[in-house]
Amino acid sequence: MGKLWFAIRTKPRKEFYAKANFENQDFHVYLPSTIRIARHARKVKEVLSPLFPGYLFLHLEPSEHNWVAVSSTYGACGPVRFGNYYPPVPEWFIQGLMARSDETGIIHVGMKEKYGFAPGDRVRITGPNDTVIEGVLKALDGKDRALILVEMLKREVATKVPLSALRAA
Repeated sequence: MGKLWFAIRTKPRKEFYAKANFENQDFHVYLPSTIRIARHARKVKEVLSPLFPGYLFLHLEPSEHNWVAVSSTYGACGPVRFGNYYPPVPEWFIQGLMARSDETGIIHVGMKEKYGFAPGDRVRITGPNDTVIEGVLKALDGKDRALILVEMLKREVATKVPLSALRAA
């Protein structure tokens, strides 16, 4: 029997901290991440965030099931379990997540499928009187707006536009 994946609970907002501590102990760790929009003090920025807040995955041999060491790792609470049963996460599930991630390991959740474009893609903005402006999608800004980089006067300018006005270029 080979290595199996196990879900590990982490302390709130300590997923990346726990990942670093598991890697320091030579565990094979997978923390699927995504980009989310964070707003604070009228500022909007993109933040790297876990796809499953409060969880990460460890790839362990049956002989490595030292749950005491896993539970006592800084940032971790312990493995997901039901009594004395520690259910493995199916390999196909982890492989599917890894296949959806880009070259930096980030999973862009549903944007391409839902809208036909994702951050970094060129888009067309349809304005009044059917004017068309091309730009690059930077990020979603709320549920109805997008942040677009448009070239004006040989400079890229960030502007917010309604999501309904965008089309893939």
